[in-house]
Amino acid sequence: MMLVWVLLVTLATRAAGQFFQFPQGGGGGINLEDLMGGAFGGGGGGFHGGGHHEELPDNEPEEEEVDLYERLDLQPEATDREIKTAYRKMSVKYHPDKNPGSEGKFREITEAYEILSDKERRVLYDFSGISAARKGLEGQQQGGSPFDMFFGGGQQKDDKRGRNMDIELPVSLEDLYIGHEKSATIKRRIVCRNCKNKGHLPRCSSCGSCPKEKKMVQRRAGPGMIVQQEVQVESKHKCKREEKTVTATIEKGMPDGEQIVFKYESEQKPGQIPGDVVLKLKQLPHPLFKRSRDNLAIKMTIPLRAALLGFETSFKHLDGHTVQLKRTGVTKPGQVVRIKGEGMPKHSTPSEYGDLTITFTVDFPKEVDSTLAAGLAGLLPSFTAADLKISS
Repeated sequence: MMLVWVLLVTLATRAAGQFFQFPQGGGGGINLEDLMGGAFGGGGGGFHGGGHHEELPDNEPEEEEVDLYERLDLQPEATDREIKTAYRKMSVKYHPDKNPGSEGKFREITEAYEILSDKERRVLYDFSGISAARKGLEGQQQGGSPFDMFFGGGQQKDDKRGRNMDIELPVSLEDLYIGHEKSATIKRRIVCRNCKNKGHLPRCSSCGSCPKEKKMVQRRAGPGMIVQQEVQVESKHKCKREEKTVTATIEKGMPDGEQIVFKYESEQKPGQIPGDVVLKLKQLPHPLFKRSRDNLAIKMTIPLRAALLGFETSFKHLDGHTVQLKRTGVTKPGQVVRIKGEGMPKHSTPSEYGDLTITFTVDFPKEVDSTLAAGLAGLLPSFTAADLKISS
């Protein structure tokens, strides 16, 4: 029985080696008797595994604090044009050919420009620091995206990318016909860039705490056995809430439900790439026009005289231009007329338009007086019972 027990413990120990880290070198690894709590004699009796989890010192190096904006004498909100202008000015000033001994400074401003002028690497730097931005360069050099080296795959990728913010944006049919700009205001948390340990700066004074961050720590689970554990720790960064206005360009002919994406504009969190703000167009009902993809439809009610003798009329379209309509002869109730090129602009080719259909309703008089009836009887052809036909 004891032999079987030792064999089971040995197998369990080997399996545990896949999940736990064991110190190498002096000490000879695991002391099974210590691990089993005295199972091999000495009055311990049974497996108890301890329960004492001592956290080991954090030997992970602190993230290097590098202010790329400061290198170029810029604020974190600098535009692409401002970044380019600052780099041109400083690269001339500190070029080694003109300023001997400034090689180090020149390398610093060049690195700052290379990162901040690249949309994706700038995002990596802003939210995950200089080491992430430098890893992004490795991803580019290997033919991929700067995010490839940072994200990895699986759960790790999900943890390092924030959620998208989905917003429904109401738009009128006129907006979709003509094209327009619409704004939406979002409320979000942002990371105060380069404010860690800089609360004295005016731009950092309105910033408070950020959400707790995930961190892997090592704990001693027993004699000679160390486990990795994920814990929540206070963030060293600063955050604040803000309102931001994003402006969407509504293109001519955009379909209902079209999504307009603003990359990396969602909630921010240290060490995490923000998700996107996604505006989803919601087409509002129109009192006159009904839309079906690239086509429009309206209904028109006409009096009996117009239905019998023809008519001419006009009406205003969505952009205000006038549509002329002329009918000769008889217009039947429910009849549909199609006008080519008076529908919606086609989103893929805005110079082309769909069609407009008009469905007619005839407004018959509620009653006919005797004088009118006599006049109609003299004008309209007579009929017999055979002319009254029943159909399914």
